[in-house]
Amino acid sequence: MDVVSVIVTIGGYFVDPIKKHCGYLFQYNSNIKNLEDRIGNLRAMIDGVQLKIDAAKRNGQVILPVVERWVEKARNILDEDAEANKKGLDGWRPRYSLSRKAKKKTLEIDVLLNDGQFSEVSSPPPSLGVGSSSIEGIMDFESRTKMRREVLEALRADEVNMIAICGMGGIGKTTMAKEVAKRAKDDKLFDEVVMVVVSQNQDLRKIQVQIAEMLGLQLVEENPLVRAERLNNRLSMDSKSVLVILDDVWDALDLEAVGIPCGGEHNRCKILLTSRSEEACTQMKTQKIFPIKVLFEEEAWNLFRRMAGNCIDTPNLHPIAKEVAEECGGLPVAIVTVGRALENKSEFEWSAALQQLKNAIPKNIPGLDSKVYSSIELSYGYLKSDEAKSCFLLCCLFPEDYDILIELLVRYGVGQRLFAKIDTVAEARNRVHAIVKNLKRSFLLLDSEVGEQFVKMHDVVRDVAISIAENQGFLVRCNENMEEWPEKDSCERSTAISLVTVELKRHPDGLECPKLELLQLAFEIDTLQTLPPNLFKGMKGLKVLSLFGMSFPSLPQSINVLQNLRTLQFVNCEITDASAIGELRKLEILSFLGSKIKELPGEMRNLSYLKFLEFTECNDLERIPPNLLSSLSHLEEFYMVRAYVKWKPMEEEEEYQEEENKEEEEKKKGANASLTEIMSLSYLVALKIQIPNIKVLPKDLAFKNETIKFQIFSGDNEVIDVDNFEDYYHHLFKNSLGLASCDVSDIAKSQMLLQLFKKSEILKLKEIKGLKNIVYELDKEGFQCLKVLEVGDSNDVEYVMDATSDQNPHVAFPILESLKVFQLNNLKEIYHSQFPKSERFGSTPKVRNR
Repeated sequence: MDVVSVIVTIGGYFVDPIKKHCGYLFQYNSNIKNLEDRIGNLRAMIDGVQLKIDAAKRNGQVILPVVERWVEKARNILDEDAEANKKGLDGWRPRYSLSRKAKKKTLEIDVLLNDGQFSEVSSPPPSLGVGSSSIEGIMDFESRTKMRREVLEALRADEVNMIAICGMGGIGKTTMAKEVAKRAKDDKLFDEVVMVVVSQNQDLRKIQVQIAEMLGLQLVEENPLVRAERLNNRLSMDSKSVLVILDDVWDALDLEAVGIPCGGEHNRCKILLTSRSEEACTQMKTQKIFPIKVLFEEEAWNLFRRMAGNCIDTPNLHPIAKEVAEECGGLPVAIVTVGRALENKSEFEWSAALQQLKNAIPKNIPGLDSKVYSSIELSYGYLKSDEAKSCFLLCCLFPEDYDILIELLVRYGVGQRLFAKIDTVAEARNRVHAIVKNLKRSFLLLDSEVGEQFVKMHDVVRDVAISIAENQGFLVRCNENMEEWPEKDSCERSTAISLVTVELKRHPDGLECPKLELLQLAFEIDTLQTLPPNLFKGMKGLKVLSLFGMSFPSLPQSINVLQNLRTLQFVNCEITDASAIGELRKLEILSFLGSKIKELPGEMRNLSYLKFLEFTECNDLERIPPNLLSSLSHLEEFYMVRAYVKWKPMEEEEEYQEEENKEEEEKKKGANASLTEIMSLSYLVALKIQIPNIKVLPKDLAFKNETIKFQIFSGDNEVIDVDNFEDYYHHLFKNSLGLASCDVSDIAKSQMLLQLFKKSEILKLKEIKGLKNIVYELDKEGFQCLKVLEVGDSNDVEYVMDATSDQNPHVAFPILESLKVFQLNNLKEIYHSQFPKSERFGSTPKVRNR
């Protein structure tokens, strides 16, 4: 290769670099101008991105890390450019260098301009955990901490995936749920906790969006099924455990439609409900329900002090504040709102507030009506039937903290025709008990400690009920110090009046009350009242009259005008002459519960529409005229426990039937009714009666209605302990038979008793002479319906079932649950081998011996 070729070849390696470096010098102006353009574009882009960032921050959004890094990098480039401009260098060498740097910087900015085309600069903030919000000091109280521990323990259980906190409005369900969420997050029970409000009008889309936002999930799909599937997939992630709190659930929520996994393998997602409807939680298959109750007395006072401030510690104000706190009834929302409303108020304002609370006029107390009463009014308005609303309002007719006998709601409801398509008292009773159960599940009513036949109403709920009822014409005065009736105008506008007091010294002798349908007057038993003759003259529309603790030598003359009256009730009254009742021909329910009356008037034969008749605890009742009961052709229920009528023995009845002149015999002094009259009533479906001995029972007659429910006690209270049977206020009772102080031969002669044995669910035998082998002598075919058997006080009983008999014990007692024997001095064996198991319950009945 010659020299020229070598030079040309080597020179090829230098041509491009030389051209490039020369280009920096010759293209200086264009490179600088390009850089300036790019810097301007970059500055504009930074400003635009910053505007988006500021807007996102104002909306509580979280700025994306890639955006923050881009802004930082872009600002650094601008800062570098500003620093270079300060140096102001020129000359050949600097021009070359600046051109070179400008070219390089332009390329960097081009990359930034391309990367800065952000579609989004932010995202919703991650869930901070529901429990991060502040919690009222109420959660430190023992009643709340105990429940919180129980709820958290349930959430830890592997087999539980849905629980509920239930309670009345304002009781603290939401506060409890938030505290549980906080503790669950702090204890790392769940990776994520979300809480959404369901409320009355369920909006599935809104619920889905709320849950998604708290999970950092965007739901843009319009199709509800697609949204539900996406949400379900997110909540079903194996890597995340989630607690979903659904607050304020009124009706059963379709979890599948929302997209919340539940049950089966979805144990990583658990659900906590809060609701004032236990029924809704049950329908959703909630595994555990925690009812939240009012605060303990000391807790309520401590919370009230905290809300009302130090002013309540002054000597004059302290006792008033105590009473105000008691009126709040341990309901947290009432305590908080009333306490804060009265903080630093004068003694005069405190006294006025107390009076308003006692009189159920809360609207003048700041904050109380809107925050407390509206929530309870909402529960009332949400009741699905007018019947439930009517029963709820009937409960406000009774005093505060009163144990309301559910049976009274039945009688008042029947009298006012509150129940649609109801023909019998039994049907009405079933309807009322179902309604009461629903009201308790909605926490508008509470359980009573007295028994299941009673119900209670929280004081604050009662105040709301009275406020609502007043708009419907109710007039309720349950003031122990009231001495006279309310103003005449208020009475005359009323549809229902309830006056409960110690004593009324003055009664109006006539009121014009054209709208009045229900009147309840109740007084202390020791201060028996009388009524003026014309009291009822202007109450022709009255349908229900209930009188407690009154004395009547004779009933007021004006009672005859009550031709629309259907329910008449005397409780703990003294009545000498009740003949005026015979004029009330539309009467359907008549009760003398606990009243002193010696003889029923013959005029009662006119009550052919009577369905219900009660003489429970009428200890003075001795005589019922013959043919009176048999004339009550539509009688459905008859109750006479702890009443000692001298029923005509069957021997006298037989002789009486043989006499030719029956009318003259009836007039014979002291003539009394026989139980045959009751047996003849074709509509009779319930009989609860106590008789002196079995000799007054018909021997060969059976009830016309073979499906009758009965409780028959033979013997006085010393022999048959009636209180050990179903409580005599109980009108949903089991078939029961109690026999005492009689001979087994007398039992064997009565076909009626032998029939009752076959239907009895509870059988009690005491002091039965000559009875050795219970099964063999009383019912050889077996006690097919018997669940409870009690036998005692006998020297004759040797066997419950004779071990030598061929009878199959499974046939004798197929469903027996309890056997009690006591003071059987000659008892040899109950049964010769192990007592048979109940085929129905799969276990041996409980055997007790005293």
